[in-house]
Amino acid sequence: MITRRTFLSAAAASAAALSLGACAPRASSSDAVIRYWGMGAADADKDLKVIGAFNATKAGSGITLDVNQVPSNGVADMSQIITAVRGGTAPDVWQMDRFNAVQNASIGLLEPIGGLIEKYEDSSVDEFTRQWVQFAVDELTYDGQLYGLPINTDARGIMYNENLLRQAGIDLDMFDPEQHVLTWDEIREVSRKLTTTDSRGNFETLGFVPWDGEGWPYTWAFGLGAQLYSNETAAVTLDSPQWRSVFELYADWAEEFPYAKADAFFATYQPPNSPPSQTAVFSERLAMATTGPFSIRSNEKYAPKLPLKFTWLPVGAEGDDTYSWSGGASLVVPKGAKMTRNLWEFMKFYTGYEGQSILQPLLGDLPTNLKTIQAGHYNPKAELFRQMLPTSTSRPPLPVGSVAWDTLQRSRSSVIIGSATPEQVIANNQLSVAPKMALFEGYQMPATYGQNSVIPS
Repeated sequence: MITRRTFLSAAAASAAALSLGACAPRASSSDAVIRYWGMGAADADKDLKVIGAFNATKAGSGITLDVNQVPSNGVADMSQIITAVRGGTAPDVWQMDRFNAVQNASIGLLEPIGGLIEKYEDSSVDEFTRQWVQFAVDELTYDGQLYGLPINTDARGIMYNENLLRQAGIDLDMFDPEQHVLTWDEIREVSRKLTTTDSRGNFETLGFVPWDGEGWPYTWAFGLGAQLYSNETAAVTLDSPQWRSVFELYADWAEEFPYAKADAFFATYQPPNSPPSQTAVFSERLAMATTGPFSIRSNEKYAPKLPLKFTWLPVGAEGDDTYSWSGGASLVVPKGAKMTRNLWEFMKFYTGYEGQSILQPLLGDLPTNLKTIQAGHYNPKAELFRQMLPTSTSRPPLPVGSVAWDTLQRSRSSVIIGSATPEQVIANNQLSVAPKMALFEGYQMPATYGQNSVIPS
């Protein structure tokens, strides 16, 4: 009999990972030793600053942190954690993309941490987690249980080059986030003015490409009211008119600014595997891009003289509400770890005010801890993205999140290259994801999912 656990395990893991079978026993260690897998080498120095501060507060306690830079895989790859947990090599605490938490929890790869909160904080889980942005907590909640604590977050907006807009005679007040929110009609008209071609019809400059950068289907879905799952009906809703609108947006844009020509443009000015300094934005060929606060450090490092600024994502009509979506990392406890006070103290410190106050200014993105936000412990250049947080949300916390993500990405590609229509892809998306989600009959996302978060100013 196929269960939801066996199905998702088979879908996500490689044959090698699956051959390990049930979770192997964890290598024994003292309760005072916390095995932590943290950020990658590029950010290891930032990680160690937080760890150093934690060690200073616990001097003489005997707690030892065994640190390794083993960042978790991307949003659609679960083979790493499956191999580690079932092979008995997983750490006690792992820094992991929040988007993976629900799916990992649904197949038994993570430990719920509610018991640690109730035991060591003398608090309910709901009360304790009010210290963090709600959508980040929702993204770590599965079947009514909490499976981690959130660290950083971000949001999505439009980055634009003032030089290029000014040269094309564009009114810069349109892009001033304090004065105006662009509509899709406006951004398309601006893109027309900014796009130029050579004598052979190839793009020399481009205004905007909605499938570039952070222009994922989810990005525009949040602005067009498209939902992947309905708690009310406990059903997948990928064949809705709103989802058709998302893919019609891509199709309409690719018709006016053909994908093949845009692809040749990026192959010329931003080829695959090019160094981070070589982008179509930095060479002043692309005027606008969908991105987030994670771009700020790159801009400062590789193009400090360019007037690159940020504004809101485009809306359907004047006066529509702003929107965005936010991702980020978390600390989770892989299955089989010893649920000790020392482990808990480290998680609480790292993800709480003390840890985030150290880490977030170094990373350049945004905290999820509300006290840290209120104290302003983040890059001031990311202020607009902080203003986006009240109307931002996470991707839907579903046990088939990776399947849905991959399905939407394939559909976007099909539409922009013209191999399928919006009507065809939404029907196929529903047929692809709904049967897999049906294995979780009656599943409910957190009741707070999709609601505006209270963010201190």
